[in-house]
Amino acid sequence: MRYRVGSVPYINAAPLTRWLETDAGARYAELVYAPPSALAQMLRAGALEVALVSSVEHFRRPDTRYVPGLAIASEREVLSVRLFSRVPIRSLSSVALDSSSLTSVALTRILLERAYGLAPAYHDAAPNLEAMLSRADAALLIGDLGMTAQHESVVEILDLGAAWRDWTGLPFVWALWLMNPDAPAEPISALLHEAYQWGAQHIESIVHAEAQRTGIPYALCQRYLREVMVYAIDSRFLQGLERFRAEASRYN
Repeated sequence: MRYRVGSVPYINAAPLTRWLETDAGARYAELVYAPPSALAQMLRAGALEVALVSSVEHFRRPDTRYVPGLAIASEREVLSVRLFSRVPIRSLSSVALDSSSLTSVALTRILLERAYGLAPAYHDAAPNLEAMLSRADAALLIGDLGMTAQHESVVEILDLGAAWRDWTGLPFVWALWLMNPDAPAEPISALLHEAYQWGAQHIESIVHAEAQRTGIPYALCQRYLREVMVYAIDSRFLQGLERFRAEASRYN
C-alpha cells in the first residue's frame, strides 16, 4: 500500500522525509508538503493517513495516535521558532502570530502570560516580519523564516525553545507524526522509522542539499540539523509534552 504522508516544507523535517522522496521510499509513500495548520486540516479531512503536525493538534484530537519514538523536538534553543520584538520583551503589549503555526502560537501565549506575566493583545498574520512589526510590538515566526529573518527595528529576540527550557527545565516537542484512528499504525510507524534511519545515515548530504535549496548558510544548517534538532525522543521529551499539554489546556 502507498500511504499519503504530509510534512512541513521546512529544513527541520528533511531527516525524517528525504528517504520518502527516493525511488525506494516513493514506492510506499506519496509525500505532500504544507504548513502545519494546513496539514492538520488535511489530516482531519482524511486526505492524509499520517502527517507531521503540531503537537497541540494531538491534544485537540485525542482519538489520534502518534508514531512512538519520533518527533521534531529540541533540548534547549530551537533557532527556528522565535519572537522578534521591537521593544523589550517584558514591555510588549501586542503580538502578531504566524498564521501557519499551531504549537508555536500556543507556546507563545503560555510563555508570555505564565513565565513573563504579560497580557498582550494577539492577532494572526501572514509570515512577513516587516508587515507584522508595523502592526504589533512583536512577531512570531516559525520554520526557515524564523531562523533567518532580520529587521532593523528588532531589539530583542526570544527563542521559544530556550525560554521553555528555562521556565520548565524540560525539552520541547514541536511536532509529531500523527495518524487518524483508522490508519494502519504498525506499517506506517515502521515506514517512518525506516525513513528516519536513512536520514540519520545521510545527514551530511541532507545538510548540503538543504543549504543549497534554501540559501541558508551551510554552517547554520549543519548546526541546526546536527546539534539542535532531536528526532529520536525518550521519556524526558514525553514529560515535556505532557507539561505542554497541561499548560495548553488553560487556553481551551
